[in-house]
Amino acid sequence: MIGLRTRRGVLTAALALIATGCGGSIFQQPQITLESVQIGGLGLSGGTLVVDLQVVNPNGFSLSANRLNYDLALRDPESTSDTAWVDFASGVYDQPFTVRGGETEHVQIPVSFSYSGLGAAAGSMLRRGTFTYRASGTADVRTPLGNRQVPFRKTGTMSLLGTR
Repeated sequence: MIGLRTRRGVLTAALALIATGCGGSIFQQPQITLESVQIGGLGLSGGTLVVDLQVVNPNGFSLSANRLNYDLALRDPESTSDTAWVDFASGVYDQPFTVRGGETEHVQIPVSFSYSGLGAAAGSMLRRGTFTYRASGTADVRTPLGNRQVPFRKTGTMSLLGTR
């Protein structure tokens, strides 16, 4: 007679084989791409950027997320180094969203900022009309196979007319 512990081990192994398709994973990493950064509004002390993320779900099942962590940095235009980035904003977007299997959704994240946080980017925008940004983060995604963290990262140039 097989003991309870052995049955659980066999069941766990069988489920693992089924879930991985006997060697190949059935979970495909979703692609998160930063599509654009736009100015959402401006006030006396600061404003709001609207970050548009495109989420592509290549899986045959829905993916849901309740949390997205992000970091935005601006390149210091006065620096001659390519690694001179100034932290601009970071935070958590905690509005749930779902992407059905095989579909693409856009998630728009409002990011508040103060003019004092713009620093060198404000000067660059005034002189050149543009500044360079870097956005990165992770989305905490729930799948039928468990929770996963999906990273994203993009560098681009922003002007009053939008991103390039």
